[in-house]
Amino acid sequence: MHDQQILELLRSGKRDKALLRLYKHFPQVERLICSKGGSKEDARDIYQEALIIFCRKVKSVEFELTAGIGTYLYSVSRFLWKDELQRRQKKTTVDFDLDLTPQDEQALQEALERENNLKMAEQVIAGLGQRCRDLLQLFYFQSLSMKVIADKLQFSSEKIARNQKYKCMERAKAKLLALKKQATIQSPDLSLK
Repeated sequence: MHDQQILELLRSGKRDKALLRLYKHFPQVERLICSKGGSKEDARDIYQEALIIFCRKVKSVEFELTAGIGTYLYSVSRFLWKDELQRRQKKTTVDFDLDLTPQDEQALQEALERENNLKMAEQVIAGLGQRCRDLLQLFYFQSLSMKVIADKLQFSSEKIARNQKYKCMERAKAKLLALKKQATIQSPDLSLK
């Protein structure tokens, strides 16, 4: 049956016959919707909406079909699915935003940044030599004096231990800076927006 005959069936009120013919275009739309993240049920719903739009348009006196019915239904379905995906994305975003107050969002952002900084610090420390790790751990975590650290790590003097601590810190800062630059390049915006 040709497109013009289907249009005549719709205009003369014989929708059932016309719809039987129109459903031959459904597999194309189903493939489209499924390939764009939808389910077969989504495809059926979208196609039914497209058919309703098509049937309403056909009844309008000004309606002129400039493409094949299959092409028209496919295009309408594609636009309907695009709108549905945007609606779903907005709903997900809105639901998430409604659950968090601005203070909660700020606290979460700060916690994520702290976690990220801790991971980077762990990477930096792991990349230092054992002697540097030991020296920094004794100084910062055990709060030992430089004299005790010099004795424990067998430095010839407290001054050399202090100098070594300075060099270790400079290497750690350089590695941390490099990691932060790399992280910024890989994901420039870590915000929740």
